[in-house]
Amino acid sequence: MDQVSEQENKGQYCQFVKTADGSYILKPVRVPAHVKAARAERLRKKEIRRHVEKNRKRAQAITAQSLLFMALTLSIFVAVSCLFLHLKNQTNQRLDTIAGLRMQVEQLSQENEILEKRLLVAEDLSVIETVAERELGMRQAEAGQIRYYTQDAEDYMLQYQDIAGEPSA
Repeated sequence: MDQVSEQENKGQYCQFVKTADGSYILKPVRVPAHVKAARAERLRKKEIRRHVEKNRKRAQAITAQSLLFMALTLSIFVAVSCLFLHLKNQTNQRLDTIAGLRMQVEQLSQENEILEKRLLVAEDLSVIETVAERELGMRQAEAGQIRYYTQDAEDYMLQYQDIAGEPSA
């Protein structure tokens, strides 16, 4: 309010008064209350704006602590991103390796089946019998040792070539 009282006599609130000697002087007049209130409100708003601007500048300023925090956060983010990309790359490489190995296993299984069937067809039973008796000391089974089993109709076998002596269908 001190600032308002200092400014009360400034401006248009004066009047010309004629003195006894005939000259005119400027005599201050009492400032109306509504004008005083308006001036006080303007000063209050000006002070508030000054404080708001001061707070805004302080809030927008980058301090050493905030800069350090942002740098630390950014470096952690970059490190985690790099780690994620590295792990993703390793996973993709391992999946590719697994797919390649599965294909190799499938190919080798097929080749193995083909070779087993060729062995069964190519082996001569008399040679096997001779090797079993001479080298391994085995002998022919007697009648009480032999057991017969029936074969289910669901069993099957892949045939890659015709059996000798049978007509092809």
